[in-house]
Amino acid sequence: MKVVTITPNPALDINGVVDAMKPDEKAYVHDEQRAPGGNAINVARILNRFQVPVVASGFLGGATGDEVLNLLKLEKIPVDFTRVKQSTRINVTVSNRQNHRQTRLSFAGPQISSAEKEKLIRIFKSYRSAKILVVGGSLPPGYKVSDLKKLITTAQKRNVRVVVDCPGTTFTDLKVKNILLIKPNLEEFQQMTGTKVKTIKAVQAKAQALLKNCEYVCVSSVEGGALLVTKAASFFGKIPAVKIRSTVGAGDSMVACMVAQLAQGNSSAEEILRWGLAASAATLIEPGTRLGQASIIRGLYEKTKVRAL
Repeated sequence: MKVVTITPNPALDINGVVDAMKPDEKAYVHDEQRAPGGNAINVARILNRFQVPVVASGFLGGATGDEVLNLLKLEKIPVDFTRVKQSTRINVTVSNRQNHRQTRLSFAGPQISSAEKEKLIRIFKSYRSAKILVVGGSLPPGYKVSDLKKLITTAQKRNVRVVVDCPGTTFTDLKVKNILLIKPNLEEFQQMTGTKVKTIKAVQAKAQALLKNCEYVCVSSVEGGALLVTKAASFFGKIPAVKIRSTVGAGDSMVACMVAQLAQGNSSAEEILRWGLAASAATLIEPGTRLGQASIIRGLYEKTKVRAL
């Protein structure tokens, strides 16, 4: 087992399309889709498509949790979730058919008990062959940054490399070292660093300061692209020209393909960024909450170019 993904706050993602949305008026939603949601769950879905050995874990509860579990099983993704008493949340994404603008509603999630937290730790410890742990997404009520830190330090004591894809403020509060990869977008990066940096050069300089705690720092949404910063080198790139249909899961897909390269022993920052951008582009062209297909990602990889900074 190479990768374990843990999503503290999974969701059932429901999305559809409306012809128009007006305040105080009913809007009829068409083309309903339902999918398992959550940053690290999406990472597991992409890893599975690239046949990287992975187990998806986290907290699930209630009938909504059962539906998320069944959807993951339909994709033949190995799962090992901690059952919780309260129900898993539902997230809603509605797209305007005319201009493709999206309205996204994200709920808080279930209250997590101390016993449920400990059970998740035990589940993770059972995977003795894990090489990489990916933790991603928001934290549900009752699950504190200190609980996430305990999970991460448990992994590190077992020589498991950790990838963190959480909101910027969460990562800042974690105060953990020896992280393999983080991938904030520009807004999250500004929160993490307490700055208003926007340019490639300025973001690169601030990212280099984070290398004392992280091996790879990738920042997306910078001047229309993304940069990956390491102690050895830094690279910047943009996705190929594509028609964007939905932004849901694009960042998660990027993380997934970067993790796939690391899990397969590829440490080249240039290649890692190139694959990540291709995965992001492949998901952007999919409607709703669908994620990029492996064949499309491979094709877009050939069209993706990055440059050294």
